[in-house]
Amino acid sequence: MCARDPPRALQRVNDLELDPIELLKDAVATPSVTGEEHEMVRLLTEVLDEHGVPYEVDDMGNVLAGDLSGLILNAHLDTVPPGDGWEVTDPFDPTIRNGKLYGRGAADCKGGLAAATAAVVQGHYEEVPIGLLATVGEESSSEEDNGALHVCRTRELEARAGIVCEPTDGQVHVGDRGRITLRVTVRGRSAHASTPEMGKNPIEAATRVVEELSKMRPTEYRLPGIGIVRSDLTVTGIETDGPSNVIPEQCEMTVDYRTVPGESAEEVKRRVERAAKRAVPSGFEVSVGVKSASRATVVNVEAPVVKAAVIAARKVGLQGELDFKRGHCDIEYLVHEAGLDAVILGPSGGNIHGPDEWVKVEDVVRCARAYLTCANILPAPY
Repeated sequence: MCARDPPRALQRVNDLELDPIELLKDAVATPSVTGEEHEMVRLLTEVLDEHGVPYEVDDMGNVLAGDLSGLILNAHLDTVPPGDGWEVTDPFDPTIRNGKLYGRGAADCKGGLAAATAAVVQGHYEEVPIGLLATVGEESSSEEDNGALHVCRTRELEARAGIVCEPTDGQVHVGDRGRITLRVTVRGRSAHASTPEMGKNPIEAATRVVEELSKMRPTEYRLPGIGIVRSDLTVTGIETDGPSNVIPEQCEMTVDYRTVPGESAEEVKRRVERAAKRAVPSGFEVSVGVKSASRATVVNVEAPVVKAAVIAARKVGLQGELDFKRGHCDIEYLVHEAGLDAVILGPSGGNIHGPDEWVKVEDVVRCARAYLTCANILPAPY
């Protein structure tokens, strides 16, 4: 179905007034690449209007709906571009096959969004304290575009706790790693490529830096009940300027570093800088800068929302095991900016950001029930 048609997700399914799978189909059929979420906003607000759920759309296009004093469910409206190589279906033609719904954004994060919306609609009918924070710009590399950060910094959220509805295979993640992007610049001496002995090739020196960085020992963080979480470092880009017949003066590398709780951007920068300077021969200069940094997040496993989420997930047939997310998501802002305890809990999915992205249909329905159950059993603040 195209987004301009009336929403199909208005019929009752089992114990839910809103069928999350029909909403998911509508959502996948509605392109919403980062910066172009307006049609998803329209689809979502139509559904909320149909069920009489109160909502507002802020100046960035974020949708806040339901009872925001209880459990807040956070899911993002945007997706990465569709890309090429799709075989099962076209990116915006939702197709169910063998219990999986395929399409761009099916797992990240429209499956979680559909489940969250169904839970909030049900909570509206049953007077359960549960609300929705559907945000824009999560997939952007710039924090200025991030809708969750905008909401958490511009208004006071007085909720009991939060759940980020990213895909987790039904596990309850008590946090995520942070991400630091660094730029490592190696400077040599430019020369004509026909007389390489006259120059100092920064690309050759950069290869030594890559090798040295690969030897950096990861930082470890022990999580009670989960185990050890480790940092990761990956060189994701090497660039130079100038014509192909000239040895460049400098070479720039992009380094992606995933932090564990307790690591700071300055600490990571110092470690990378020491390793890079060890690697290059004399006659070369190395500098390291931080392009962007997000924080690692961890919530106490004894927090009420953790216990409630585990109980709720297992009650509806999800795994409910405690774990920790290796990637990064908006839990950072709910915890560090809004001051809430939060977890990450969502359906099973695969091929995220790639062709033939999918989400497990049964899990979407189970997540809707898990969110509602969690809101029901989450204790009120003293």
